[in-house]
This record gives sequence, C-alpha cells and structure tokens, in this order.
Amino acid sequence: MVMQRAYGTCTLALLLAAGLGCAGNPQPKPQVKITYSDATPQVPATAAPAVQTPPSAATPLPAESEKTESAALGAPLSTREAMEKAVSWAVEGLTFYEHGEWDSASKNFNDARLILLEADLPEFWKRQGLAAIQSGLPESFRHYDLEAIAKEVERKDRPNAAELAELASIEREVRRIMRQFGDNSPDESYLNALVYETQRYVQFYRGKYREFFERSFLRKHKYWPTIQEVLAARKLPGELGYIAFVESGFNPKALSHANALGMWQFIPETGKRYGLVTRDDFYDVRKSTEAAASYLIDLLNIFGTPSFALATASYNAGEGKIMSCLRQLDRLDKRNFWEIRSCLAVETQEYVPKILGAAVISSDPARYGFNLPSEEEMRQRYDVAVVPQVMPLTRIAEMAGIDVVDLRLANNELDPASSFTPGRNFPLYLPAGAGAQFQTALAAMPPMPAPEPEVVLASSTVPEMRAEKPAPSRSYMVKAGDTLSSIARRYDLDVNTLAKSNGIRSPYTLSVGQRLTLPADRNATRLVYTVKAGNSLADIAEIFSVRDDDIVDWNDLRSRKVKAGQKLHIFPGRDYEMRTYKVRRGDSLAAIARRLGVSLDHILTANGLTSKKILRPGQRLVAYVPG
Repeated sequence: MVMQRAYGTCTLALLLAAGLGCAGNPQPKPQVKITYSDATPQVPATAAPAVQTPPSAATPLPAESEKTESAALGAPLSTREAMEKAVSWAVEGLTFYEHGEWDSASKNFNDARLILLEADLPEFWKRQGLAAIQSGLPESFRHYDLEAIAKEVERKDRPNAAELAELASIEREVRRIMRQFGDNSPDESYLNALVYETQRYVQFYRGKYREFFERSFLRKHKYWPTIQEVLAARKLPGELGYIAFVESGFNPKALSHANALGMWQFIPETGKRYGLVTRDDFYDVRKSTEAAASYLIDLLNIFGTPSFALATASYNAGEGKIMSCLRQLDRLDKRNFWEIRSCLAVETQEYVPKILGAAVISSDPARYGFNLPSEEEMRQRYDVAVVPQVMPLTRIAEMAGIDVVDLRLANNELDPASSFTPGRNFPLYLPAGAGAQFQTALAAMPPMPAPEPEVVLASSTVPEMRAEKPAPSRSYMVKAGDTLSSIARRYDLDVNTLAKSNGIRSPYTLSVGQRLTLPADRNATRLVYTVKAGNSLADIAEIFSVRDDDIVDWNDLRSRKVKAGQKLHIFPGRDYEMRTYKVRRGDSLAAIARRLGVSLDHILTANGLTSKKILRPGQRLVAYVPG
C-alpha cells in the first residue's frame, strides 16, 4: 500500500510538471449541443452576468459563457483530465482575483476543488484540496498560495440580495429533503454546513457542469416515472432517485472504470445479490431501480438508523467503511452521518450535498438559472415507446416514420458506435405522434428472429473455450502449513473422501511437496483457456476470478511462466460464456470493453493485445463473462 501511494504521488507530480505547463492558456473545446434538438434549453440572460474587464488589465479575463462537454459524475475522470481541468479553472480564478472579481474567482476555485473530487485520485491528494495542483500552475501564477487565495476570496465575496434569497430557498429545500430522508433534527452547525455545500454544487451544476446537468435532466423525464413508482411502492423518499443522477446522469447504459453497470452503477457482485445477473438486468431501469431500493433498505437495517443520509453515504463508500467509522463512536445515539463525517473520504463527505444540489435545482430549474422543459412539456414534445427486443435503430426509425438521425438526437444515451438498441424493453423518445405509429407497426410486425447482435455468444466455431461436466480429477502440491482438512475446505471437499482418494490413513500426515489427487466435483465446470501472447498467470487468474496458485496446481505447472498457445484447465467455480465482437470502423478498445461489459485490461489480456494495438475492421475480439 505504501509503495502504491508513493508511486501514485510520483505519477501525479510528473503529470503536473510535464503535462500541465500550458494550462494558463487552455484551448476551448468545441461546444457540444444538447441532443434533444427541439428541447434545447436556453440560458437566461440574467443567469450569468458578463464580467467587465478593467481597461488597464494586463491579463485578459476568461469568457464565463464558454462551455465544454463534461463527463458524467458516475464515470470518474482520468487523472490527467481532472488535473488539467482543475489547473485551468484555478488559473481562471486567479485571473479574476487579479482584477478584483471576487464572485467569479470564488466560483472558479470552487469548481476546481469539486472537479478534483470527481477524479480517480488517491484520498491523500483529495484532502489537500487546491494545494494538490499548486505545482501545476503556470510559472506566472506559481507565486500565489492557491488555498490561501481561495479563503481570502471567500471572505471578500459578500453575497448580494439575490444570492441571499437563493441561499434561503436552498435552505428550505434542504430542510424539506432531509425530513424526507428521516433526518429531522441535525445540529444547526451541521445543517448550515450542508446548506453551504449544497449551494456550491448548485453553482457547479449551472457553471462548469451545466452541459452535463442539462443533458441528464432532459434524459431524466424518460425514466423518472418508473423510478418514482418503484420508490413509492417501497415507501422510500422520491429524492433518493437523484442517486441515479450522481451515479450515471440517468444513463441506463453507463459503465464505470470499476466495471459498475447501469443507471444505479452496481458492480456485478453486489448486483447479483439483488437479482441483477445479465447485462440486460443491469440496463433494465425498473429491475435495477428495484435492486437499488432493496439495497438502500438493507443499509438502513444494517446501520440501525431511520436516516437515509447514512445509507446514501454508504451507497458511495460501501457498508464496510461506514461500519468501521460507526465502531469508533462511544454512544449508540450518535450513530448518524454527521458524527462520522470526518472519518469518511472527502468524496463521500460531499456525496450527500451533491445529491441535494441536483434535487434542489430540479425542484425549480428556472429559479436557479435553467430554462428547461417541465415533465408536462416533455410529454407534449415526445412519446415514450418501449422497444421489447433488441432492434436496429434504422428499423425503429422506419416504423415510426422519422429519420434515424432524429432518433439518435432524441436519445443521447445511445452508443454512437452501435446500430441497435442496447437491450430488451428499452424506452426511447420519439417525436410526439410517432409513438402511436411505431406501436401500430410493432403490433403488425410478424415475429422476427433477433438481429445479429454486435456481441454474440461463443459457438462451436470458436473452439478455444470448452465447458465439460463432470470435471476430471485435479492435483494439488502440499505446501508448508497445509493440513488435509485445510486443503479439503479450500476445494470444498469432504476430508474423508480426500483421504480415501489418496490412500491416506488417520492420523492424516502430509509432507511438503507431496502431490494429492483432488476428487472430481460432478458440479464443477472445467474451462480450457489458450494462453495469448504477453499473458501472465496473474492476468489469466484475474479474468476468471481465481488464484494464480490454483492454476499452477490444476495444470501441474513446474514453472509460473506460460507461453502463447499453451492450454490451461481452469475451474472458476461458476459458468462463464465467451462473447465475441467483430471490430467496426472507428471502434476503440475502451469502447469495445464497455460494450462487452468488461474492463480494458480484460480485453487486452484475453486477446493478447497492448493498448497501442491498432484495430482492423472485421477483426474478432473475445471476452469471458460470468453466465
């Protein structure tokens, strides 16, 4: 752990020193339009007043109206992206500071700090705040102490009457939502801090993350009725639905770097506990929302508290971390989010305000500077059609009597590289009136075979991986400290059966280096994996969630080195299917990994590739996915 921390620190330092030297002159990115073409929100002229540059200023002020596309909050930014954005925004803040524009400076420093929390950075760096990017500033700004300047600006930035009225409105909403969450009477000091932090996220969403918020808000209308129906049926607060906003931007196809899937970002292990087994389960809005509701209720029971603030924090940090913090309390009546907040990672401390910020804006978007259509207006503009099976987008557009380009524009969560709907029972926005035409055409359509999917199951034409039952006997080499009972427990065998299979009588005496035969498990699945160029035992073990030592034992390997073409027997403890993908023009390894539901490292290992490998259209790649 210490070595990993040191390596991460050195890596970030190198990024700052080598990669961010030009951050003082960031190049504007092309503006990305809201994809709902006939519902494009317009920013009110009063939402962000222009900053007047003093005529004597030596450094030009950045344009506040400049917008760039932002990543979803549920999909962590790369370290480089986060640091580049944070440095760029901090430089903008320092420029405003030099001109005495305290409000604009404060907003930029706030945005820089919050974007660092969205990145996959070590906790050590996140706790440093703006000091983490001090060394990445351009030379002309490096004499400033960022943290000190940010605090100075915060003191000087006195809210005007409109801002005080907005803060009062935010406080009323926060109090209302916290009552809904079952947290009726937090101390005023806690509440004041929560209101202040919620206000900062409101500013963040309508500033640097405005594009993301608008896209997510428009997408929300398609799924919100289902989310609210499920939460109401379980007697849960409706505002918990904004967890899905923070996790994925209401995108049912979201896939994080940690291989968390769907709108609610379940990792496969947790999802399986709540009935999410296949990718279609994770992408199914109703089924995944029901799983999230069950998980939140279980968290309440685990922590023994009626407050969803603690359960919501656990959704981000995991129940293990929350329980560890709760054990440090000396009284049971202190078991609440506020008492353990300082024990949590900075990202988790900010998780509740982040959700509240989205909920506050959504309660009255116009009040907070957004010109977004209401749910009723969206119903007037769009029909929602549920497509029961995987279908080509061109076929859906033809049946609805619209252009496929308009179909994509109205459904911005569709993968640009995919020509099919992502799964069964997938809801789509269609222009008002087109929904009825589509439903009529769908009802008249004869049963059709499923189209050739981009991800297909392995077949007899792909002989590399085979599942056989019953499995053959395996062997195990005794190591120091082993006992017959410990080996039996490890391989889920009966100790007497293991002893009998190896002719060992009581007392069961073993010697180091002794080779034992492990009886066949009639329920075990054996897979045959062909080693690819560049594979290591650790890489292969990670694909199938087994230990590399077990692969050595299963295959009687005398060396831990493997070579391309070598056949290995794997006993993963569960069924796997091999999925193949035919590369298309414009594909990237990362996009293919997301489509197959695995990590990028998985794709590289399973196919013997490097990240620099150039893909060819028509090339077939494989991935191994639990069945």
